[in-house]
Amino acid sequence: MNKSHFLACRCDLCIMIYKCDLFIYSFMIDFIEMRLFVKDEFIISDRDGKHFLLSLNLLSLGVSIGSRDVYLDEHSNVQSSSLYHPYSELKTSFTNLAFKLFHEGSIKPHVLIKCSPAKIMQGHNIFGSDNLEIGIFEMLGYLAEVNPDLYEILDIQSAQILNLDVTYSARLKDDDQVLKVLDFLRKVSSGSLRKSKKFFNETVYWGSENSKRLSRKAYCKAIEFLLQLKKLKKKAERGDLSAIRVVKVMEDHRLIDFMTGLLRLETRFKPLWLTEHNIPLNIFELIKYQQDNPNFLQEIWQLANKPLFDALEGHSMKALDHDTVFSKICSVFDTYTKSGRLSQTKSRNIFNFFCALEMHGASTLKTKYGKSQYYNYMSQLTECGFSKAYLQNLDSESKNNVIPFVQLVKIDFQNQLPHWYEEPVSRFATHLKAS
Repeated sequence: MNKSHFLACRCDLCIMIYKCDLFIYSFMIDFIEMRLFVKDEFIISDRDGKHFLLSLNLLSLGVSIGSRDVYLDEHSNVQSSSLYHPYSELKTSFTNLAFKLFHEGSIKPHVLIKCSPAKIMQGHNIFGSDNLEIGIFEMLGYLAEVNPDLYEILDIQSAQILNLDVTYSARLKDDDQVLKVLDFLRKVSSGSLRKSKKFFNETVYWGSENSKRLSRKAYCKAIEFLLQLKKLKKKAERGDLSAIRVVKVMEDHRLIDFMTGLLRLETRFKPLWLTEHNIPLNIFELIKYQQDNPNFLQEIWQLANKPLFDALEGHSMKALDHDTVFSKICSVFDTYTKSGRLSQTKSRNIFNFFCALEMHGASTLKTKYGKSQYYNYMSQLTECGFSKAYLQNLDSESKNNVIPFVQLVKIDFQNQLPHWYEEPVSRFATHLKAS
């Protein structure tokens, strides 16, 4: 498709562009789902206006067609009826964009398109842009470029947001601590925030999946990322060019380092909640709303998650646990016998000393263990990475080791992006503004 055709088929979209400067904030739009209605001139309805039908032949729109009813007629010829368009994928620079045409029903014919703007623009969603305009135009641009016949019948000016996912991340010490936090979060409930009954792939969910307002979840970003990478590597090995490009991006050591220890907190905003809070659903009105209210995504995220953080007030958990301590000791002092059997005798003795030191303090253990043995154990613990000052004050440190939960998972809204991050640029938005 040449550039002139690309611009011509989207003249309606050009009219609705709003000028704005690029801006970077500390959060990310992780998912957008839009509904694009078909123009009225291509729609017929019953007398009551309760059922609508696309007046065009589906086969003329260049989409894949399925049938719910296939049969043989009286001449033994294969016939089909109840045609439909199943969810299809549009190729982008990186991951695919899903779309589906609904050609009949109680809602006017429309197309649903959905994807992670971050993934289609940069190949990953560890971090990304908060700019609605960039994400929306990238999605519309690919639909217009790949399927211009379908795009031409759509009333882009009336397009609406159906689902909008906004994410923030809390940085913890490591992924083990993230998992401990998730286990803790799984038990949280208060008032309207119902305790999560669903816990899948180390992801905690709150509320019903069918909620008309919000859905919330928390998960370990590293686990999700590595599972996705594993699947993509298998596709890449089979010669999938898109997968090869994405794998190359995802294997960047800077990404892997940045995502380690990230607790991802994700909120999906649905039309009813947005409408109740006076947030426009029309995509162009929403873009303009963000220009006028640059911090609104952060504000609505905080508002939507206030019940969660209210529920966490007063709760606490250990920042350093015994499992972590024992693991550190084992990494240094575990040995193997001549027969190849793992021996943890020395590691356990050192760990027992650590526990005693935590309970009774240094001055008591000097007397209990004897000077030579005491200093030998202290020296071995320093080899494991514990400072001498920390060990000498371990009995008081242990009391301070229990910290408020909301402090542990503090969200740093101004530190969500690495220093080398560059705001992605939508080539489609650039073309449209130039027109």
